[in-house]
Amino acid sequence: MGTNTMGWIDILSTNDNDQLLDRIYRVISKHSAVRALYSTRGISGEGLRDLCRDLTQELYLKLHQKDRWRSYLDNNYTDQQVEQELYRIEVPNLVSQLQRDRYPESYRIARRVSDLIQTRSEFQHYSRPVQDVDGVAQKRSCNKMALKVYGLSTWPLEKAVRSTAALSELTKDVAVRPRDTRRMGRGSGSQVIISNEDLKCLVLEIFHAIDTPTDIRTIRSLVLSKIGVQDCRPVYIDAVAPTTDPQPSAGIDLRDNRPSPLEILLEKETSTRVDLLADEFIEKLRKTVRNKPRRFLKLVGVAWHCYFDRSSPSQSSTAQMMGISDSLVSHYRRIFDAAILGLGLNRDELILLNGALEKRLAGLMPDLRDSLDNLRLTGMAHSNRNCSMVYADSADSSTNVSAPV
Repeated sequence: MGTNTMGWIDILSTNDNDQLLDRIYRVISKHSAVRALYSTRGISGEGLRDLCRDLTQELYLKLHQKDRWRSYLDNNYTDQQVEQELYRIEVPNLVSQLQRDRYPESYRIARRVSDLIQTRSEFQHYSRPVQDVDGVAQKRSCNKMALKVYGLSTWPLEKAVRSTAALSELTKDVAVRPRDTRRMGRGSGSQVIISNEDLKCLVLEIFHAIDTPTDIRTIRSLVLSKIGVQDCRPVYIDAVAPTTDPQPSAGIDLRDNRPSPLEILLEKETSTRVDLLADEFIEKLRKTVRNKPRRFLKLVGVAWHCYFDRSSPSQSSTAQMMGISDSLVSHYRRIFDAAILGLGLNRDELILLNGALEKRLAGLMPDLRDSLDNLRLTGMAHSNRNCSMVYADSADSSTNVSAPV
């Protein structure tokens, strides 16, 4: 960003976007809220300049969407009024929005701590001591909320304010509060984290531990160190964190495991082809046994029990279940194997065909069971008829023997 000598109103009147972006960059780069936002992340130098450029672009677009640039001209704003509105309202609002998006739970807790300290009777405000020109200590009030000094209302107003450097060490014995997982807010989308009463007790305990008034920003950081907050937000996996390493690590490009449109189309075509091939194979088995229903059902039963049945029965068990001999089971197995080999498919194609054949053979198994039941009933009826004939013949023979000569 370069330097310029034009005022805000002249820039807006001439619609000079380059000069406008330059002036916004100057406001953002020197704003204390922006420096406080990124100072804790250890960003400096070129990295900080890049972030300021991003904020410049974001603030420019935000004000353009609200038509604030036109409003400044229509309401006869002066250069000083535009500068003050940007510095006191727009930039702090932008920083607050960024904090709310990036650190949602920490932002909520910080706001609650600030409101609690300023509204509860257990706390009171202290004036910040400063040194005048003659070296005499005086007191003045601070208009910035985060820099206002507060302490316990039971302390005297003349209580000395210590340095904030060693305050975190003094609070090491303060217990960390467990997380309250109750839900609250619109749609119950947020957790309570800590109730207001527990939060007040925590602030009181911290003040007793440090035994000195301190500014709101410091007390907020001490409170957050004793609460389990979860500031989660999605980031790109190949995003490189700001670092001082002159050779940043290469980004990670993960493979997308989802099928491409071409792969989906090929899978559908393959499935259709396999279904047609399975139907043709079933018809081929029918022709092999000369379209005889009983032989075809026996062939289907042998193929099912030997190759597709999850219980994996032995060949003897299959013969016993179907009421046929072991040699006939071997005969039908050879027919099925020859039909499969005659297709000339590779291993992957046979795996696909296996699933299609399993569905079709499973659909034919009820017909086989009905056929076996009919054969058993027929056999039992035939056996009963033979037994009746033998009994009748034996009765006639007994009558002839006992007859008188």
